[in-house]
Amino acid sequence: MQSGLSVREQARVLGISASSLSALENCHGGMSLGRLQVVAQHFGLHITDLLAPDEPVHGREVPGLEIFTRIDRSRTSIQRGTGTTYQLLGSGHAHTVQPAIVTFEPGGGYEHDLMGHPGEEFAYVVLGDVELLHGHEVHPLGPGESARFSALTPHGFRNASDTDMALLVTAATPPC
Repeated sequence: MQSGLSVREQARVLGISASSLSALENCHGGMSLGRLQVVAQHFGLHITDLLAPDEPVHGREVPGLEIFTRIDRSRTSIQRGTGTTYQLLGSGHAHTVQPAIVTFEPGGGYEHDLMGHPGEEFAYVVLGDVELLHGHEVHPLGPGESARFSALTPHGFRNASDTDMALLVTAATPPC
């Protein structure tokens, strides 16, 4: 509405489908992280503006402090790649570091959706075995292992577990 275009016209400008843009507007997800980054850049937003809730955490805002007591499955999440759910924690881009929970189903990963962005990332494997795909390199990580890396290099993760699931906690400086 702010651009003066219909959803269909705006989607054409962005190079995405009108149904994907409509789903994003109505908080129904269904868009890749790469496409979310295109939308955010177009409108001068941080990608976290499109994923984080509008209201402060727990109905109040405490400057400089956010406490995450458990994974909240009702929060906005996106599907990324195959069998992978990417869920931001916390309240948007007002913070320097943006934490996320990434859950991989059996065979899940996003090796075909690698993306680079400004900043650094940190990843900690909670459950299962995960492969960090960083550029052309593959780095295996198991439970309790972590990695910190430049996010400029296109990167992604995939489930390398013999078990059903893998769980990764990651934090990144938000892309602009």
